[in-house]
Amino acid sequence: MAKVAAAAAATVAATTMLTGTAHAGPQHHGTYPDAGSPACNQNAGLIATRGIETEYGQVVSYVDVYYSYSCQTNWIRVRGNPAGGQTLKRIWSDAVPGELVEPPDYYDQPSYTKQVYAPGATCVRFQVKLTWPDGRHYAETYTAGANHQVVC
Repeated sequence: MAKVAAAAAATVAATTMLTGTAHAGPQHHGTYPDAGSPACNQNAGLIATRGIETEYGQVVSYVDVYYSYSCQTNWIRVRGNPAGGQTLKRIWSDAVPGELVEPPDYYDQPSYTKQVYAPGATCVRFQVKLTWPDGRHYAETYTAGANHQVVC
C-alpha cells in the first residue's frame, strides 16, 4: 500500500513539474482564462449549463460555466448568437465586489468572459443577452423573478 501511495505521489509531482500549475488567488480576477503560463483553463471543468431563451421560452443557445481548480476562478462561455446580433455578457462573484462587463461580440461564434475569483463554492452570478442584428432584443438567460443567473 505504501508503494502505491508513493508511486501516486511521484506521478502527481512529476506531472505538476512538467505541465506547471497556475497558482490560486485573486490575481487572476479580470484576466482571460487562456492568458498566462500556465493558463487557468488547463485545469478547469464545466460545472453548469444554462439555456438562453427567447421571450416565448425557446432555447436558442447555451451558457457554459467553468471553474478552474488551480486558479479558483469562474468564467462563462456563450456558445453563440444564432440571430447574428450582439452577445452581451456580464459576470461577477460574491468573493470580489463589482461586475465584469464584456464588450459585445457580433457573430455566431463561441465567446468567453474574463475570469472572476470565486474560491470553492463561492457563488458566481451572470447575465447574457442576445440581440438581432438591428439591436432589438432576441433572447437572454432567464430565471423568473431574477435579473441574473446564480451558480454556487
